[in-house]
Amino acid sequence: LPPEIWREIAAVASADSVLTLRQISRDLRSAVDSLDQANLNRINLHPDSTVDLYQSDAGVRPVTRDPATQGITARDENISPVLQEFFAHSNDAHVRRHLAGNPSLSSEAVQQTLALDPNTDVRKHLADNRSLSSDACQQTLAQDPNKWVRWRLAENPSLTSEAAQQTLAQDPNADVRETLARKPSLSSEAAQQTLAQDPNIRVRVELAYNRSLSSEAAQQTLAQDPNEWVRSYLAGNPRLTSEAAQQTLAQDQNIRVRIALACNPSLSSDAAQQTLAQDPNLRVRSDLANNPSLTSTVQQTLAQDPNAWVRGYLARNPSLTSDARQERLAQDKNSEVRAALARNRSLTSEARQERLARDQNTEVRRDLARNPSLTSTVQQTLAQDRNEWVREDLAGNPNLSSEAAQQTLAQDRNDDVREALARNPSLNSEVTQGRQAHNLNRSIQMILRRIVPADR
Repeated sequence: LPPEIWREIAAVASADSVLTLRQISRDLRSAVDSLDQANLNRINLHPDSTVDLYQSDAGVRPVTRDPATQGITARDENISPVLQEFFAHSNDAHVRRHLAGNPSLSSEAVQQTLALDPNTDVRKHLADNRSLSSDACQQTLAQDPNKWVRWRLAENPSLTSEAAQQTLAQDPNADVRETLARKPSLSSEAAQQTLAQDPNIRVRVELAYNRSLSSEAAQQTLAQDPNEWVRSYLAGNPRLTSEAAQQTLAQDQNIRVRIALACNPSLSSDAAQQTLAQDPNLRVRSDLANNPSLTSTVQQTLAQDPNAWVRGYLARNPSLTSDARQERLAQDKNSEVRAALARNRSLTSEARQERLARDQNTEVRRDLARNPSLTSTVQQTLAQDRNEWVREDLAGNPNLSSEAAQQTLAQDRNDDVREALARNPSLNSEVTQGRQAHNLNRSIQMILRRIVPADR
């Protein structure tokens, strides 16, 4: 407080008792606590004062005038809203800058005050702040005259104001628009549509690649973009949901675009899939056949493809659940196609499995024997296969559940088959395990005889 006040208190104290001084102190404390902000500001302007007073929930409290100490307090994450308000009006720009970067800056009024700060560094720190929650503040910063303030705002994950996003989408600086276009939380469909028509190719490329691209209108605009890189990035974007855009891209003249679309798991348009299924390029049809989102009608088209590579990719597709498609591929003239189907975990039909278990090609039966989806009946069939490699592959199958197949394999005449069975963690038959232990000892002895010379 100003010295003259303390002089008055001292004069009273010298004339009266200490009790009177205590009473005066209490009255003074009460009077100070009831001061409004205008009076506090007048006291703070006194040249002899060493502290600044501010009104808190507990009454008037002092804070040192030392700028370094104020800066430390301003960036303290436990700072009170009242002190935030006090420091927002500090005469020291460094104090305001520290406050602007404080991750606990919760007061929207303070954020708006700092957004209008005359110091550019203060506004830059505020634009970087992850606790920037005020829509009005975001909109103010989006119109800031300094491009670095706007650029930092565009990069801030807390930028949720759709009005601010739309403002930045029209920013005169291409770097600001490019930063916004790649933003993972770009939610404004109006901003997306604006960026989709941006004259700068880098902006459109970033938008086409952005996983938050939800605007179907923007997708359709980008699907007709004159630049092939923009269209190819869009074609591979998992958020590509516009069926009109998918159909446009499926007819694209550039092979890179069609390949990217054929691989996209979000390819839901049956018309676009049918277009790609008849594409003259083998790579396009092969990648499409491997797509887990294939419709039933397109699977039927690809199952009749003249190229074995396409049918092979379809045969191993985990979404291939149609019995009709599986039956056709199980009878395919190409053994590689049948082998691909034999490896497919979605092959759960016992009839299809039995057909492949009797296939003339050994590799087909080996691939089937390793399939974890085998039924118990098919496991028993393969346990009696004429080829020891098929039986060995079955013995190592992690889902070998048939006890009959386990017992058959435990008595197999081939050492490698019994060893593979002994190492299998899925065994559940005590009888079989006993046989395995006995046969494993014999197998190891025979292996040692082959490796260690008899005279040793």
